[in-house]
Amino acid sequence: MDAAQQMLREGLVKAIVHIPEGFDTSLSKNSKVILTVTLDNTDPLSAAAIGPEIAKASQQLSSLIQTSTAAGSPIDVDLENAYRTFLYIEFMAPGTFVQSIMFVSIIAGGVQVVNDKERGILEGYLVTPLKKYEIIVGVLLAGVIKSLISAIALFFLAVLVVGVRPMSIFPTPDLIGIILTMFTLVLTSLGLIAMMTAYAVRFSTADIYRVSSFPINLTLYYTSGAIYPLDGFPTWMREISVINPETYAIHALRLLMYNGAGFGAVAGDFAFLGAFTVLMVILSLLAFRRGL
Repeated sequence: MDAAQQMLREGLVKAIVHIPEGFDTSLSKNSKVILTVTLDNTDPLSAAAIGPEIAKASQQLSSLIQTSTAAGSPIDVDLENAYRTFLYIEFMAPGTFVQSIMFVSIIAGGVQVVNDKERGILEGYLVTPLKKYEIIVGVLLAGVIKSLISAIALFFLAVLVVGVRPMSIFPTPDLIGIILTMFTLVLTSLGLIAMMTAYAVRFSTADIYRVSSFPINLTLYYTSGAIYPLDGFPTWMREISVINPETYAIHALRLLMYNGAGFGAVAGDFAFLGAFTVLMVILSLLAFRRGL
């Protein structure tokens, strides 16, 4: 059970089905059997689907036993939540934080760059002693600061107004959990802003950039698992989610905020986000040099 509960905290499984010792013996003696199912209710949609399905399976098994024996042994299912009661809006909260970062990335990492390019401001930077990579690093860091302000402000609103209660803060603050959560937001911000900056440098007008950037935003958002569990996606959406950086950011935030997971549980998410961020920063530097 300890290993199973650890897997539940790390998001590797959605539920634990505990079959008591002597299950088959109890059935043969026509004794009542209780299966305990522990649900990861931080994912309310999956928990709502798993519980009834297991109860249905137990009823089918009871029916088969009653058919094959004179007096069948009923099987009861005891559903219990691993965590406190979670609302669907809490499930959506991590995706909302990432979405706010993406909006800032489109504006600070894209629209601002194109506007500066239209007005000749970027060309003005080039006659200064600043190097090209210093200009783009300044744009990226400024965007990260703006996106963090947006995400943190939204976080406090979620706590104060909506009633979101992250485990890393309530009931007692967890310093490591808070640091890992902030690191996730910083890494996500830098990666998304670098991506949109690399994309924006190739445009000459802000209008065309705006029109083309929002389909990218919607595609990333709806395939990230922000509003619906990945397990319920059709195959083509799951294939997109595998290469979607927002998927890994949201997964890490949910584990850190609600499951009390440690670094080991989100190491894979950090590895993908780190590789994505490095690649996007390199692309933004190369695109900036060629775009001007």
